Formats: sequence, structure tokens, C-alpha cells
Amino acid sequence: MESKVSFFADECPVWRHFRDGDPAALAQIFNEHYTSLYCYGRKLIQDEELVKDCVQNLFLKMWTSRSKLTGIKAVRPYLLKSLRRHIGDQVISRNRKKAMHEKFNGEFEVTFSHEDFLIALQTTEEQSEALARSLNYLPARQREAIFLRFYEGLNYEKVAEVMNLNVQSVRNLIYQSLKTIKEQLTPSALALVNVATTRSIF
Repeated sequence: MESKVSFFADECPVWRHFRDGDPAALAQIFNEHYTSLYCYGRKLIQDEELVKDCVQNLFLKMWTSRSKLTGIKAVRPYLLKSLRRHIGDQVISRNRKKAMHEKFNGEFEVTFSHEDFLIALQTTEEQSEALARSLNYLPARQREAIFLRFYEGLNYEKVAEVMNLNVQSVRNLIYQSLKTIKEQLTPSALALVNVATTRSIF
């Protein structure tokens, strides 16, 4: 019978140490991925405290159930997917959000602001606002796919994993999103799309 370490030879080392109960590995994962998780969570829902609670609870749940977790090669996509599911569960279960519960169908209203691009792309406020406005007109799933693909820098396979979609569906979402944006923007703002996609900064 193969040993645990050899069986998971391709497993991310820090994840393996974490599953083996190393607190330092937990701290490393938390420190390396907290910012991405928080930013993604805030894109999914505007409730800052809920996002912070969900991130904290996610790591607590992971630590207490670490022996049941499987080996993984890439930590961040796994964490993003887990956070997405956890926030969705919280949205549904909160009693004071009964109206949201009735409407919630697993899609999040990801919203972009011009600050997302102003500094990163070193452009004018007018251009950044035009880009953010065009993105916010996109359907919810397209906005989320754009954020994960270009802002988080995930490949199509990882975006599909996080959003529980097949890869071709993600490719179609991204293609249609960029097509729609390019049809709406002025030439100067359109240049930002090319820069953003090149740098993976959306």
C-alpha cells in the first residue's frame, strides 16, 4: 500500500503540512490568500462584516475538519470556491434576509468600481469609470467570470472549478463579455481592455 506522501506526490506541500496539523502551514495559507479571499468576497456581497466572518469561519472549519480534506495542487482556487459556497449558504440562512433568500439562485451581483482600474492601469478617472460602467452592465455570471479570470488571474479550468461550470461555458462567458465591452467603449477606454487582459488586472 502506497504511503500518504507518495500517493499525494503532486499535492501542494504547504497544503499537505496543513492537513497533517501544522499550525504554521495554516498561518501561511491564511496570510498568502486572505487578501484575495476578502476582495473576492466583497465582489460577491457588499456586507463587509459578513465577508470577514465568512473568511474566518472558512479557515476555522478547514482546520477542524482538516483530516477529512483531500490533497490539492492549487490552494487559491479551492479557497475561492469554498468561500463562494460558504457566502451563498450564509446569504440563504440569515433570517433577517428572508427576501434575499427567496430570490437567491446561486448568482452573485459582482460590482466593479473605477478604483479597481485607476491605480493598476495608471489611467484617467474618466476612462476607468467608463470601463467599470461597461463591466457592471454585464450579466452577473459574466462579471464574476471576468473578475476571476483577469483580476485573480485564474485560468479557464480554475474559473470553471470555482463557479461550478464546465470549461466551455466559462470560455463562452469570457468571450461574450469582452465582445460586449468592446462594442460599448470609446477607443481610449477600449485600450484599457487590451492592457487589462494582458496584465490580468481586471
